[in-house]
Amino acid sequence: MRTRIPRFSSTLVAVAAAVLVWPQAALAQPAATAPPVPNMRGDGPAPAAKPFSVTRSDARLDAVVASNVQAELVATGFGLNEGPVWVHEGRSVLMEQAGYTGNDVNNTGAQTRSGRSHVLLVGPSCASLDSQGRLIWCADNDRTVNRLEPDGTRTVLSRGAPDGKRFSGPNDIVVARDDAVYLTDNDFGLRGAGRSPDKQMPNGIWRIKDGVSTLVLGADALGGIPNGIVLSPDERYLYLTALQKMLRYEVRPDGSLGAGSLFTEGPGIGDGMKVDTLGNVYSTSGAGPGVIRITSPAGVLLGYLNLPVYGGEPKRQICATNVAFGDADGKSLYITACDDVYRIRLKVAGVMPGPAPRP
Repeated sequence: MRTRIPRFSSTLVAVAAAVLVWPQAALAQPAATAPPVPNMRGDGPAPAAKPFSVTRSDARLDAVVASNVQAELVATGFGLNEGPVWVHEGRSVLMEQAGYTGNDVNNTGAQTRSGRSHVLLVGPSCASLDSQGRLIWCADNDRTVNRLEPDGTRTVLSRGAPDGKRFSGPNDIVVARDDAVYLTDNDFGLRGAGRSPDKQMPNGIWRIKDGVSTLVLGADALGGIPNGIVLSPDERYLYLTALQKMLRYEVRPDGSLGAGSLFTEGPGIGDGMKVDTLGNVYSTSGAGPGVIRITSPAGVLLGYLNLPVYGGEPKRQICATNVAFGDADGKSLYITACDDVYRIRLKVAGVMPGPAPRP
């Protein structure tokens, strides 16, 4: 098993979750209770092919996305990918075992489906940059949040609670300007997920700052498994996703969270997200189909970017697990789409982590 974090000059860093295929015959399937319907993953017929499209829900989408915009296929062959980030400096990094440094693959990684295949999620699922440009990522199966130092060594920023209890599976992060790391912790790092005997504490939202990890919100407040997380451009608010709901919380001066409320809900919510410089929120659908929802800072749905669907066999899963802004002008939206990575050019620049690029 190899997990790569490629890093190139002015290029996307895509943190890919390595996938182990589990023989279908080894897993008992429930008896069918209804005729099979087209579905992007799992058993049954493949879905019908559909081209890339834009759904315009509000006229203000025109200021964000051109009417003739297209989705460019940048790369393919990832299996299941997650956690992209763009870096500006010109050097390459190939990181082995970025998500799991152990050797007991029979007892790590939550089980899911990709197309018709049974797979295990073994690999990292988030990436960002701090103010010095150092890569910070989620090592899901090691259950740690790590930082890559300039000399290539790894620093563990947090393993979990101060009392020694471990994270269940660090899933997504956002790094504030003061280098505080906000983290969603859920069950994806554990075999059996929430049923794992090694689950040591409830899911939640954590803040990691100066070597101290603090629980800032329990998952029960979200009404579902926490997943995506992002700060508003002015860092006054923290957005969180759970199921098909997005909630918004005030960020207090000390980094703790204040009052929260339902921001928006519906399709295109459930996995990673980012914001642009105008405060629009770009959220992703997760497992499939691949949908990116664009919501204004006032909570108004502007529209959807619908990634193409490939019909026929072998059944391919096109999802949208996360997004990142990139390119020199910050106006390219990169989407991790399970096996693929897409790029969509926008009219608005995104908020990008790390130091400002050198002219």
